[in-house]
This record gives sequence, structure tokens and C-alpha cells, in this order.
Amino acid sequence: MAKHDILTTTIDLSIDNGSSHIKGIYDDLNNSFIFPNVVAQPFGERFLLMEQGDPLDFLDVLITSPAIDMEQYRHVYVGNLAIGDEGIVHEIVGDKAVQKKAQRPETMVTLLTAAAYAITTKHEDAIKRGKNRIKAAVNLGTGLPIREITKFSEEFAQKITGGVHSITFVTTPLFKGVTVEMEFALPTGISIDDVSGVYDMEATSKTQLSHKGFGIADVGGVDMDIAFFRPGLDLDQRHSTGAKIYLNDALESIRNEVNAQGEELIGSTAELTLMLINKEYEIYAEGKVAFDMTNLVNRHMRILAEKVLKYARNSWKHVRYANEFWFIGGGAIVLQPWIEKLNAELGLPIRFDNSAYSQFRNARGTFFLLEHALKHAVETAASVETERGSEGGSGSD
Repeated sequence: MAKHDILTTTIDLSIDNGSSHIKGIYDDLNNSFIFPNVVAQPFGERFLLMEQGDPLDFLDVLITSPAIDMEQYRHVYVGNLAIGDEGIVHEIVGDKAVQKKAQRPETMVTLLTAAAYAITTKHEDAIKRGKNRIKAAVNLGTGLPIREITKFSEEFAQKITGGVHSITFVTTPLFKGVTVEMEFALPTGISIDDVSGVYDMEATSKTQLSHKGFGIADVGGVDMDIAFFRPGLDLDQRHSTGAKIYLNDALESIRNEVNAQGEELIGSTAELTLMLINKEYEIYAEGKVAFDMTNLVNRHMRILAEKVLKYARNSWKHVRYANEFWFIGGGAIVLQPWIEKLNAELGLPIRFDNSAYSQFRNARGTFFLLEHALKHAVETAASVETERGSEGGSGSD
């Protein structure tokens, strides 16, 4: 293929690789996307009824990457397309949830797929005009749970930056046959998931967190990161901690109990997560209520809310300056009604993030940090160039 047939581009990308959903933002805060953290090894051959639809719902990809050495992850369905597939489906539950996020092959699969999706979406017009190969330099911001940062961030960073990663879209509408070659840079390194969300809250909310001492928990599908900040957004590394809460496993139990009614009423834990966020407890089939999950959900979520609140309080009681405690993240939206009910008896100064923003806090905060780092790099380079020019012109005859 001639060199001029390759579209060369640069993209600034933030990815929050959550245990339930992948959230991404590229080039501008308004360019955001989300898809379930579900990966499937396809079974048989898939036939498209039409070459139309939202590409995000049909992420069918071939992956060539130095970070993925297992043949089983070479051709995969990702996100909504993977839900309910007849092949081998990987959700972050059970044994997968026990593994470290930095070491799960699914983490790299979804990160690379998300990056390729952002790049092709950015250049959709060029693809419609016939471009089918893109070479991209990606300025990436992403994070790990607080418990993994010290031991695994370097290993994770090397996987991301260690060579060229290639994604080819197989049957995906609009992007069918397009290959994206990516090389990544990490201008901000690997962030702490929970901490990134705080920066977005401070930048966009009226909470005035920078003037307070507070604690904050980012509740995910597997992990709960707990961070404490002194006034001035000074991270207290001594008291910040994390725990595995296995929310996804509780959701999987609910899903299995519902599906035991004899029908595949709920396809995945990611699907159930969205149902609970939207407070959709009644499941319809043929226009009638096939199952009411209210009692089942109450039983499981109360137990989990007690666990989450216990972790938060055990950490908080040792931090004298923290006058309030916040919950953010998709898991916090799910558990909020039950935590609030438990706290009604305790009367603790517990706050919940705005549900409209909570799930994207880490992705947005990481994007802010990425933008700041890139702007600072440009200003530093300009300053150095100015100094060089000044030195060159200051000599005497």
C-alpha cells in the first residue's frame, strides 16, 4: 500500500477501564463513549443483516499486539456485541475479578478496542471517502486501582507503550475492513482511578473540595478505592487504601437467580448494572412483567452496602481532618439507595456525586490531567526555544 494511502493522525484519549463498563473521552470533553466490559471469543460465523448500525454496538475486531500473546484474544467481540454470544464470554466476575486489572488480558483488549474506536470515529468522514488504514499517535491517560499502583503501574505502562498495536474491524458497520495502527505515549503516567475523579469534581462542581478535608470512595464493579485529601487537594497517601468488594459477583448472583426462571431475561452483569442505575426492577417479556427483581435486589444490595459502608468507616475513623465522605463511580450509583438507608440511622456526613456525572468522573478527571500535561509540555518547549533564540542573538562581534 502506498504511503499516501495511509491516514496519519494524533489523538488525545482518556480511558477509564472499569470492571462493568469502559468509558472514553477523546480530544474534547464532549467526545465521550461507553460500552460494557464484556469480551467474547466468537463461535461460528456472524452474518450481518445490514451494513448499518452504531459501530459501538458491533465491535468485532482482530488484534495484533505485543501486549497480547494469547491466540484466543486475537479475534474477539467486545462490548454489546459480546453480550449473549454463544462463544466463550469473559466478564469481570469470579476468577476474572480476583485477577489484577493490570494483568488481565481483557484490560488490554478493551483498552486497544476503545482507542481504535475513538480514532476511527474521529476520522469517520475520511473512512467514508475510502481510507481504510490509519496510523495514530495516541496521547493516553488511564489509571489503575489504588491497590495496584505501586506494584503494577510500571508493568502496565510497558504493555501499553511497548510497540505498535494493530486493530482491524471485521464486520463493524462503517469501519468494516479498517485497520488502525497505534503507538501510545503516557504523558501523565498511570493515574490512580479514584484521585482522577476528584480533579473533575473540583473543576466542574460547586463542592469547593479544595478548601476541605475529605474522604472519597470510587465504587467499581470489583474494587473500591478510598482516598483522603487534606485541604488544598493534598492526597494523604498514608490513609488512602483500597479493597475488593466484588459488586459484579453480587450482580451475577442476581442475574443467575432471575434467569433460573427458565428464560435468558438478563444477558450480562453490565446490562443488569444499567437496569439498576435506571431503577428498572421489572423485567418485561411479550409486554407483560415476567419478573419483579425488587426483593431479590434489595437482599443482595443491602448486604453489599453494609460491606462498602463498613470499609469506608473503618478507614475514615482514623482520619481526623476528614469532615465529610464522598461516594463516586458506577457502583456508587447502584448502591446509593441502600447506603443512604443505612446512613439514615448513623447520621454521618456522607455525600453522593451527581449521578449524571458519577460514572464518567475518572475518565473526565484523567482527561483534564492529560490536557494539562500536554499544554505544559508545549509551553516548556516554546520557552526552551525562546531561550535558545535569545542566546543565539546575544553574542558580540
